[in-house]
Amino acid sequence: MNYIIVSDIYGLTAPFKRLLDNIQVTSVAIDPYNGQLQLIDSEKYYYNKFINDCGHDNYAAKLLNVFNNLKEPTTCIGFSAGASAAWRAQLLTGNPHLKKLIGFYPSQIRNHLDISARVPCTFIFPHTEMHFNVDEVISALASKNQVTCNKTPFLHGFMNAYSANYDGNAYDEYCALIKSL
Repeated sequence: MNYIIVSDIYGLTAPFKRLLDNIQVTSVAIDPYNGQLQLIDSEKYYYNKFINDCGHDNYAAKLLNVFNNLKEPTTCIGFSAGASAAWRAQLLTGNPHLKKLIGFYPSQIRNHLDISARVPCTFIFPHTEMHFNVDEVISALASKNQVTCNKTPFLHGFMNAYSANYDGNAYDEYCALIKSL
């Protein structure tokens, strides 16, 4: 199985590269900034950079292009904006090589609850989100065929060492889960 690992708004950073090394799977990394290494800065800086340089619609279109060109069975693992973009793109691709989507804290998914799953999707949600009710979004998604949702005791960004919500124990736990797929 091949893997596409889709970054959050921070893009290709040292912690993201560490994640790729830690999960030890054959993968392709997708980020909003075309593989350009990003240096540490604030979340506000990266949110503005993401919106100005890429945006949610363009990120979904970028993923759709990647999905449409798959040649081998592939699982997509996305984080935050990357998970939400993958959710949107998985519906539009007809490529049978996309086999599964795993999304960590996909907060923008709340704006796309009308979408259905074409492939099995597992979403890992934080305990709470500032801008929406996590339980309501989980309820809406869990009613869909091929969608599973898990709610963690962690906060949005727990897998990203640049995030204020990074949790080293959760990072280790979910890296082990990814490796076991």
